[in-house]
Amino acid sequence: MKKTIYLLLILFLAGISGTAQPKINEAQADLKNLLREIDGTVSFQIWQYEGTSIKEKHSVPVLPGRSGNIQIAKSDWKCEISETKAGNDDAIDLTATFRLQKGSLPSAGTAVEFKFSNWSVDNYVLVPAVLYGGNRFRILPLGYPPYIHEEKDRPIDMPVTVTNIPHLNPDGSYAKVEMNSGNMATPMLSFFNQKKGYGFIVLTDQCSRFGNNGLFVEEDAGPDKNNKQMSFIVTAPGVRRERYVMCGRDKSGDQAADWEKDDNVSLRFKIYRFSAVDITAFYAKVFSVRKVLSGKNTYSCVTPYSAAANVILEHHNAHKWFEGTKMSYYCNRPGDKNPYSHQIGWSAVPLSLIPPNIAETPERLRRISLSLDYVLVNSQGKTGLYYCANRDGEIFGDPHGKMDIRRSISMTRRSMDILYFSLQTFDLLKKGGHENMIKPEWEKSLRTCADGLLKVWHDYGQFGQFIDADNGKMDINGSTAGCAAGSALALASVYFNKPEYLEVAEASAKMYFKCDFLKGYAGGGASEILQSPDSEAPWDMVESCMILYQVTGKQEWIDRAKFATHMLSTWMVSYDYKFPSGSAMDKAGTHAAGSIFASSQNNHSAPGYYILSGDMLLKLFRATGDARYAEMYKDQSHNVVQYVGAPYNPLRKESGFVTERVQLSDWEGRNMGSVAYEDSNMSWEVLAALTCLENPGIYLHTDDSTLLVMDHVEAEVITRDNAGLTVRITNPTPYDARVSVFAEKSAQSKTPLPLNAFMGWPKVDVGAGKTVRVQINLAGQLKILN
Repeated sequence: MKKTIYLLLILFLAGISGTAQPKINEAQADLKNLLREIDGTVSFQIWQYEGTSIKEKHSVPVLPGRSGNIQIAKSDWKCEISETKAGNDDAIDLTATFRLQKGSLPSAGTAVEFKFSNWSVDNYVLVPAVLYGGNRFRILPLGYPPYIHEEKDRPIDMPVTVTNIPHLNPDGSYAKVEMNSGNMATPMLSFFNQKKGYGFIVLTDQCSRFGNNGLFVEEDAGPDKNNKQMSFIVTAPGVRRERYVMCGRDKSGDQAADWEKDDNVSLRFKIYRFSAVDITAFYAKVFSVRKVLSGKNTYSCVTPYSAAANVILEHHNAHKWFEGTKMSYYCNRPGDKNPYSHQIGWSAVPLSLIPPNIAETPERLRRISLSLDYVLVNSQGKTGLYYCANRDGEIFGDPHGKMDIRRSISMTRRSMDILYFSLQTFDLLKKGGHENMIKPEWEKSLRTCADGLLKVWHDYGQFGQFIDADNGKMDINGSTAGCAAGSALALASVYFNKPEYLEVAEASAKMYFKCDFLKGYAGGGASEILQSPDSEAPWDMVESCMILYQVTGKQEWIDRAKFATHMLSTWMVSYDYKFPSGSAMDKAGTHAAGSIFASSQNNHSAPGYYILSGDMLLKLFRATGDARYAEMYKDQSHNVVQYVGAPYNPLRKESGFVTERVQLSDWEGRNMGSVAYEDSNMSWEVLAALTCLENPGIYLHTDDSTLLVMDHVEAEVITRDNAGLTVRITNPTPYDARVSVFAEKSAQSKTPLPLNAFMGWPKVDVGAGKTVRVQINLAGQLKILN
């Protein structure tokens, strides 16, 4: 293991709950009694199949901690069970080993079923990145990309509405959600019983020798059912009748196994039954144990931050600039007729202006100015809110399929993003000495936008999801997308010195937290998922909470940020997924840990936050000192660089290209671990560049042992005294690196960072394959020693 990882483990081990190797208690664990307390049982089964349909299930008569035998046709099976209780962990470790001792059995598999009786549909069912409260939402059978065009289907009091995503039924009537481990961020099945104040979690492995394990949730608790039941089932092989595809289902293509004498498979579990007074306690436990079975993930040094940012910026210089006769701006595919190539807000300008603003040149500054004209002067509706897309002067709307008809309909979130990231851009211009570039009409546009958002809030008591930017009429209400207003209006309150902006920022963030997050739902952040649970709403809430903490200094925003982060962690891949042998990501040694699933509808993982740098987790770590947030922060911020095309990247060579898919599941076919080399998307390129430019390469405390290495370098403290410390930095990559170092005293970490604080961090040049020593005094000042 490389020194950086080893050092990080040593420094943070005490603060990372549940990741240390537990000491096994020799006393036998009592799983049977644990389950009995919550009306549960466990059984060990052999399944026979006809194709992908279950032909027959056979339960092996096994006593806890012992073995059992069963004869099926002309085959003799043995199942050995091991149960242990960890001495410093509240989990029960269970291993079930199935072995065919004699004969053979075609088209068969193994299963472990946890069954619960006296089940209530009020129980909150969580499967990370798939089910949130069982996804018991209103469903409209719409294809991709969905939009609710029928006015009767989108009343102002519309409940959460989704496409045909994996789901349980609202009334508890029979439903079965068939998944394998590739569909989820962590192989976990769990539920929270709020009435009785406890939670239940089952963790299992990703795969066996057959490939990904199957994980099923099967409910039979309808109104007419006397014995209401729920089952969590783990199978090997993972054989589903159907697999989830975009907004629907298709044949799975899974296969059972043909078993011969001495064939065997083991299924491992960690099982938790714990007290949880509310859903925040439930999610805190989920967060703390998500890595316990899989263990620590690893990191690869592929491309330094500075080199990755440079290839992306050069790619954008050459291929992402549109110079028109009416207006000029950065966009995904200049000259393309598709309106999506000319989006504004959300994933495009002004957010895409931040990387070239940080790494400014005279030409980049010219383009930034023209791009701000494009949005702030030419793309604003009569309400002050902004449109969805502007293709060289032609406005388009968000409603998919009717973008050229309903042109003034736009995601409300777009206006929040434009306000937030424009103000960040203004601050960067000031810090770079270019305050004179900021035009009065830009400031007027943003003030009008903030006023427009306030009017929406006062009219509707929320921000809704889609709105008419010309008349302010809500087109689709609901979702959690409006939580992005907290950060936008908080910054606006400071910039324009208007306290009423801050009042609405706080009130709205509190409303979304209470009405959505505390009910276990957060979704609708993207434009083409209806209101499906997604990862964007949680990270937008974390971002808003940290900006509100920065502006107000109130501890309550840290508390809310922690819960939103716990929910966000259920979307972040928690372990080093084993890609199919021979796939592009397998051959490149890609580490999926830290990638983030998009939504319950779009069942793929992706390189990062669409579209943030992730530095809100650095801010949360500084405020709390909780090393688990640092670990989560590094997982994403370090590993995103794996997907940036560069000359020596084993995954892809196209400079500056970034793949959108980190494909763990088969929702788009048998392409797990593949890369579409011809494709790249500016949004993902921008988020990778933001990650490299806004996060420190190395973060440390000058007066304690805290050291976090984010960049693709190795670092260790080699001396420490009353004057400071000496750090050795090694660059194992074939690129020269310019590493930013953020050093501070531990007490300073409790003070919120100012906006764009990264602009003041000193940098250390480390040549390819070279090592340098850096002396850092207690004030965080650097001196290169060699």
